[in-house]
Amino acid sequence: MPNRTETESERKARYAAKDVVDKLGVQPGFLVRVAGKGHAALLAKVRAKTGRAFSRADANLNLILYFPAALAEITPTLRQLKRMIAPNGGIWVITFKKNKGAPYVPDKDLIPAGLAAGLVDNKICSVTDVLTGMRFVIRREERR
Repeated sequence: MPNRTETESERKARYAAKDVVDKLGVQPGFLVRVAGKGHAALLAKVRAKTGRAFSRADANLNLILYFPAALAEITPTLRQLKRMIAPNGGIWVITFKKNKGAPYVPDKDLIPAGLAAGLVDNKICSVTDVLTGMRFVIRREERR
């Protein structure tokens, strides 16, 4: 039987079936830090996947889960957090979805906030029914 190409709907269904910590790129042993008021169930799943406590280290982190309280704090906080991640690390900015709570930060505001901090967005995913996340990374040409 010849190989068939996966359809777009099949790909989306396969992705939707993935666990959220896998979508966020969490790996066993990762150094993960939480900034802001997190989501208890999500954080428990992340901790179980990494097999370790959240990091208090301030350098070479694989992943930061950042829960901002307001749009105005995002750029300055991302500037600080950028110094803490490994060159190939990422910062997930996790906010409420539209009409699901505050802060709701639309992409048109979040992407420029990340750019102003010297980061680029490269992935977005649904975290829960009410939360969404956008991952920011260091530009390839700026990685050590």
